[in-house]
Amino acid sequence: MSNPYQTPPPDPYGGYGQQQPPPQQPYGAPQYPHPQQPGYGYGYPQQQAYVPQAAAQPNSYATASVVLGFIGVLLSCFYGGFIGLIGLGIGIAGLNRSATTGLGRSASIGGIALNTLAVLISVAMVVYLLVNQT
Repeated sequence: MSNPYQTPPPDPYGGYGQQQPPPQQPYGAPQYPHPQQPGYGYGYPQQQAYVPQAAAQPNSYATASVVLGFIGVLLSCFYGGFIGLIGLGIGIAGLNRSATTGLGRSASIGGIALNTLAVLISVAMVVYLLVNQT
C-alpha cells in the first residue's frame, strides 16, 4: 500500500503531453465561464458600454489662493501683505472645500504657503523700514 500523504515522484518526461490547468486569475479579477487563453474559440468578454460621468467642479478657491499668493509675492510691499491675508483666508476655505470634493488640496496648500510667504515678506519690509528710518 502506498502512503496517501506522500507526494508523487516527479514526472520523468517533464509533463509533456499532459493537460496543464488554466492559469489562476488574480484576486478580484472578473471570473468568466470560458477559458481565458487566446485561440480557444470565441466568446471573449464584451467591454462595458461607456457611461459618461458628471465632471467634477474645480476648486476655484484653491486656484484663487494660488493666484493671490503669486501676486502678493510679486508685489512684496505693504499691499502684498493685505493681498496675502485675503489669499490666506481663501486658501483655508479652498482646503476645507477640498475635504468634501476631493479636488484642489495641493493647490490650496500651495496657495496657503505662497500667501504666508507674501505676508512674511511684507512684515519683514515694514520692520526693516521702521528700524532704518533714521
